[in-house]
Amino acid sequence: MNDFGVFEAMQKGDWDGAITACQKALLAQPTNAKWHGYLGLCHFKKNQFDKAVDPLRRAILLDPEFVDAGTKLAQAFDRLGRYVEAHQTAEEFLRLKPSDRTLQGLVYQLQDHRDKAQTADWERTRRLDHVQVRLASEDGESYVMKTETEAKEMPDKAVIHFRPVPADGLI
Repeated sequence: MNDFGVFEAMQKGDWDGAITACQKALLAQPTNAKWHGYLGLCHFKKNQFDKAVDPLRRAILLDPEFVDAGTKLAQAFDRLGRYVEAHQTAEEFLRLKPSDRTLQGLVYQLQDHRDKAQTADWERTRRLDHVQVRLASEDGESYVMKTETEAKEMPDKAVIHFRPVPADGLI
């Protein structure tokens, strides 16, 4: 089998050369999950975690049981701070290979990160409900309200400007 120089470049730690070789391999064999996986791995080794995601996803689409690609995808999501996706991916592949120590560790580690990320998302959403509204009427009067509901009760001729308020409520 022609390896297009991928393995030699990877053994030397020549990640740019390995990426070029993987791209050549993919031109010849675009449905080969391994080449997509190696391309993702090369980007991962260069700390290009965002660039690693797509090839690793393609590898998994082509071979849903490609546990090594799934593990590396979970690790890339983790490095990108996408903890919920990382945890979901690690759990999915741990079901395929329950004895995998790397996946076991990832699932354990990411559980806490995932919970914190979900809490942070909820808090950001909750903060969006608190809006400061400054209304200016035709007579030059100015009104400040805390919710959109209060603003909707104002006269039609009022000019409405919405501005998010910090969680502590200080303006």
